[in-house]
Parts: sequence; C-alpha cells; structure tokens
Amino acid sequence: MRTADQSQMEIALRAHFRRERCLAGRSEGHAAAVAALAAAAASEAGARDAGMGGLVRAAVKFFPRVFWAAPIAVVALAFALVLSGIPASQAEAALAASGPVLVAACLAGVVRARSYCMQELEASCLRNAVSVVCVRFMVFGGATFLALAFACAVYASVVSAGAAVAYALAPYLVSAAGGLMFARKASSADASIAAVAWSAGVCAFCLLLKVAMPAAYEAAALWIWAVVSAASVLWCAREVFGWLHLCVQGGIAPGGAGRVDALRMIRS
Repeated sequence: MRTADQSQMEIALRAHFRRERCLAGRSEGHAAAVAALAAAAASEAGARDAGMGGLVRAAVKFFPRVFWAAPIAVVALAFALVLSGIPASQAEAALAASGPVLVAACLAGVVRARSYCMQELEASCLRNAVSVVCVRFMVFGGATFLALAFACAVYASVVSAGAAVAYALAPYLVSAAGGLMFARKASSADASIAAVAWSAGVCAFCLLLKVAMPAAYEAAALWIWAVVSAASVLWCAREVFGWLHLCVQGGIAPGGAGRVDALRMIRS
C-alpha cells in the first residue's frame, strides 16, 4: 500500500470512529448502559478477588511443580544419609549444599516473571507485582527455610545443632541475597539463569572449601560462619527491598526506561 493511500485510510478511519462516538453519546440510555457495564465489571472483579488466601492458593497452583521436588529431596536425603550412618564430614558438606539447592529452586520461580517480561503486566493487575512477589517470598521462601530447618534437625544427630545451623544458614542466605542481586541487575531474559548460576556457584564454593580447607568446618571456625550469616541477613533484606522496588517499576531496571522508550520509537 502506498503512503498516500495509507494516509487517506487513516483519515477515513478517524472520521468514522469520531462519528461513532458522537452518535453513541447522543443515543438514548447510553450513559445508563455504560454505568451498568461498569458496575457489572466491578462486581465481577470483587467476586474474583478472594483476598490473601485466594492469592496464596493461586501462587501455589501456578508455581512450577518441580519446585516442590527440591524441599522434599533435601529432607528425604537428610533422613537417608543419617540412617545410613553418614560421617560428620559428609554431613557438613550436605548441609552446606542444601541451602543453595533450595534457593536455586525458589528463585527460579520467584524471578521468572522478569525472565518472561511479565512484571510490567503484573504491576497493572488488581493484585500488583509487589503483592504477588510478597506472597511468593512468603510461601516458597518459607517452604525452603522450613525444609532447611528440618534438614538441620535431622543432621543434628551427627553434627552439633549449632554447627548444623551455621553450615546450612550461611550458604542459604548468601545464595538468596546474591541470586536476587544478579537477577535484578541482569537483563530480563537472563534473570532466572543468573539467580540459579549464583546459587550453583555458592554450592560449588562450599564443597571446594570442604575439600581444600577442612579446617573451615571445624568448631574453631564456627564464629566465621556466624558472622557471614549475620551479614547475609542484612544483605538479603537489602536485596529483597531492591527486588520489590523493581517490581514497583514494572520490572524496568534503573536506566532501562530510556532504552525501552528508544526501542518503542524505533519499532513505531
């Protein structure tokens, strides 16, 4: 179609829809019909909004089912290893690896909205992106933390309770904080990959540390693990706040709005 023909068609369409709007505004009962439709839409939205309980059920329903395999596997492996008479050194390695595995499964689902460029859409819904991600953190972060606590309780028969908590909690928190940071800073398509890759790196580092420096898992080094855990709590809280702020922005990282506008101008 030539440019002149396209311009004439656009002018004709604008004139047509302008006449339609004028006719609709003068028709009898138009205002009443619009008001009735608006009231029906509002009532339907209210009926569908089942409150926080409904949001939690929806999050559980639509979260990847493969996620549940990680908490179950961590707890089941802990029982199996303890019943088989695992030595303390192997129990320490299993504890250090359990946290990153749980976090990788959790964050792969929590940040996938950014990977699929859905945060902007979630931000415009009745339950916006911040509400959704808070529920995801509450349900799936709580599930992973509970699984880790069960694993620590099981391994406590082999390793002291304080050591079990220290070896499990520090890698868990470092994986969570770093995973959120890299998922926020990476490009949208790479958010899930960045979070999982960081957790895998933390897991590998803990296992290599066990092989290269066994003294790091001795009782004298427990205070180092405690310091790392305390610092990671603050880091994790900061990254959770940063992720919530990113959700408020519709998943557009700082400095990314200009690039998005430029792409829209190029495409138009």
